[in-house]
Amino acid sequence: MYSIVRPFVLHAVTSVHAGSGSEIGLVDLPIQREKHTGFPKIESSSLKGAVRYHMMQALPEEKKELDLIFGADRGEERVTQASAIALSDARVLLFPVKSLRGVFAWITCPHVLERWNQEMSIHQETISQENAFQPLPVPAPNTVSSDRLMAVNGRIVLEEYTFDVTISREAQQLAEQLAALIGEYSRLRLPERLVVLSDDDFADFVKLSTEVNARIRISHKTGTVDNGALWYEENVPPETFFYSFLYIGHARGNGINGLTAANDIEQYLVKSGKFPSVFQLGGNSTLGRGMMRTIWL
Repeated sequence: MYSIVRPFVLHAVTSVHAGSGSEIGLVDLPIQREKHTGFPKIESSSLKGAVRYHMMQALPEEKKELDLIFGADRGEERVTQASAIALSDARVLLFPVKSLRGVFAWITCPHVLERWNQEMSIHQETISQENAFQPLPVPAPNTVSSDRLMAVNGRIVLEEYTFDVTISREAQQLAEQLAALIGEYSRLRLPERLVVLSDDDFADFVKLSTEVNARIRISHKTGTVDNGALWYEENVPPETFFYSFLYIGHARGNGINGLTAANDIEQYLVKSGKFPSVFQLGGNSTLGRGMMRTIWL
């Protein structure tokens, strides 16, 4: 049983390929998506594995503590230790889209905001009082937080699509609350770039406006493309924001000195700053992809 819940936001610093395996279709290597909505996500196993790998590399002398928290390494025979923590799937909160004015916009929709509020309310009893949250406003579709993105006559142009929008106080309040949660990481003027679209329009953008890159492999012998070595892979664009939850319970078994109760594990991971503030997730790490920033709320 997990007795502590710590919500956090993940900011994609670079393009991120959290892959779902190969598929037969236009994109050979697509990203992970929710089955029922088609929204991009990062599965909990991918997220937990990336965090564990980073901490194992950064703190090799603390392997015993990390095995207690994350569970024993499967490669070690006759060693069993269940994890004391869990991570939820990371769900999309804000998605960046090219804009005719203002360079780009962050889009969201009522479904995403209502789901955030629902999940926060579910966990409210286990979220510490110092981290309690007020529900986010849920503005009407086709509202914006400022006129920065407006091209002409109350219209904005996202990708090749034009939307009639209005500035609403609710959208402004939402942008201000999100900027306050994200803190110093909102230097790209989130309060000026927020657009609330309808659920259907948002779904279309997160399905059709991801990055799709052509990749090739060159033969060292011929200097040309290897036969069959051309493929297309999908990435979540930089500036995407996801949110997730870290669930913390007591250490399984007897624990070790100073690392037994859930509060001890929270102190070790979060309050002492050992949970990585920046880490690499997903494929193409040697290409500089997958850099994620952790923002505790």
